Amino acid sequence: MGCGTCCSSCVTCCYGCRCKKHKMYQKEPTKFMERLWFVLILLTFLVTLTNMYLWLVAQNDAQHVDTHVWSLLGFWFWYYTVLMSLSCAAFAYTAFLLIFALLHISLGKQLRLHIANKIGILLSLSVSVGLIVLTTLVFPFLWHFFRQSLHFTGPFLHLFGIVTLTALSWYVAGGLGTLKKRGLPVRDIGLWYFLLLAGLYIAPVFINSPCFVDYDKLPEKPLIFAHRGAEELAPENTEIAFEIALNECNVHGIETDIRISYDGIPYVFHDNNLQRTTNVNDVFPLRHREPSDNFTMEELRELNAGSWFLSKNPYATVRELSEDEKTSYRSQKIMTMKEMFSLVLRYNRTLLLDVRQPPAGHPFHHSWMNVTLANILEAGVHPDDLEYWQSQDDEYNVVFIKTYDQREMVTLYNDVAFDDIKAYKEQNMTTNVWTVNTGWFFSLFWCAGSASVTSSSCQRLQHIEQPYWQLSPAHYLIVWILFDAVSFIWVLIIFVIQISRKHKGKRYQNEEPPERYNYRQFMALEDMNHAQNGVVL
Repeated sequence: MGCGTCCSSCVTCCYGCRCKKHKMYQKEPTKFMERLWFVLILLTFLVTLTNMYLWLVAQNDAQHVDTHVWSLLGFWFWYYTVLMSLSCAAFAYTAFLLIFALLHISLGKQLRLHIANKIGILLSLSVSVGLIVLTTLVFPFLWHFFRQSLHFTGPFLHLFGIVTLTALSWYVAGGLGTLKKRGLPVRDIGLWYFLLLAGLYIAPVFINSPCFVDYDKLPEKPLIFAHRGAEELAPENTEIAFEIALNECNVHGIETDIRISYDGIPYVFHDNNLQRTTNVNDVFPLRHREPSDNFTMEELRELNAGSWFLSKNPYATVRELSEDEKTSYRSQKIMTMKEMFSLVLRYNRTLLLDVRQPPAGHPFHHSWMNVTLANILEAGVHPDDLEYWQSQDDEYNVVFIKTYDQREMVTLYNDVAFDDIKAYKEQNMTTNVWTVNTGWFFSLFWCAGSASVTSSSCQRLQHIEQPYWQLSPAHYLIVWILFDAVSFIWVLIIFVIQISRKHKGKRYQNEEPPERYNYRQFMALEDMNHAQNGVVL
């Protein structure tokens, strides 16, 4: 009894902040407005769960989010980490309240949400809806992760849903699921419970994942191209970043960006301007907003291309560096394309280049591609080992140096459909997907048959020896049937037990209780008995 009272007090205190007064409400029915608040908590739980799930699976493009916000605000910060943390906090708070609301109901206590928690729920809902709107308007490139992640998490979400609804059967069967109002069937939550459960039972018909593949038919592990070098470990597109990728990460090749300086020299750089990754504000304060291609190679050589990595710490990896490594990073300069070729081809590795056109008015605005190809041939590349094509978005040309990789390849963004990868494979075309930075995402493209991926996290992906999960279609069918059967039997047993308890309770309610007597009535009956006994005698 004491343990139950303590548990009840704890639940009431956390949900309604009524540690001392909870007893006076325990027999009162929940008011209509409090029922609406419970519905709002449930709705907020679903919204915050969706929002948190989106931001968690979008971790693959965390750096893209930070860079995108920096380009809008001009101030560098870990924006993705902050937004993801807000999403997780809103979900955790809402889930906490929902759990205590369900415990209230299971203990038969009145729901009465405290005003502070009401404000908290409204804030959580507002934050989550705001982040979903923000994602739609500012980060639309994140939404495809939501769709693609379901190919990875779908089977587990299905099994979790089955387990959760099966566990809730005790409450539904016990009368929690009914509003006890006669009328339309839609008013009976129990009906919705069974419809949802039946939907989950057949959900695997619509679940499709590349990871459903026979164990002897798993494709080979995709080769890895280091995106701008080992950019999570060193300043992007610098000599040290390429050295780490080639030496320590042992990547198959390098994927990087090529631009044309104002005096016609191809150099290695990604952004349209120099502000994010150089000290152009200090060296050329009056020209810091100019396009990077408006600088000559001699001017570009004056810039420092490594110190920004130490000051901004974009991937939270600076703390792992030694003082000698930090000194080396501070000395990094912008490389010419020929210097980069000399380094990469010395390791007998492959090159994948995104060659970008200079702005209008640039001396090489029209001849940029010819200049680049001529410099590639001057670097010692055989014409037969050179292929190039236009990118999917027509923003640049892709150049593939095939000296050490004779595949016929097409590059695809990571929102590509998995069936398209299989279609290319049937046409004897290999695919390279960019950018793939997380293990679950890498596992999907591995199972789908992608021949290679471009990654900023080459140091992590290189150590993944097998997909995070793989299941043959036959084994998944067995798991599906087993879970459905066990769930159905369990729900059936629970309903039989709860219905039996209800009938038993009604039978006791219909029986007349035995007569009760106080002391005086008892003594009067005793005297009457004695008197009757005397008459008989």
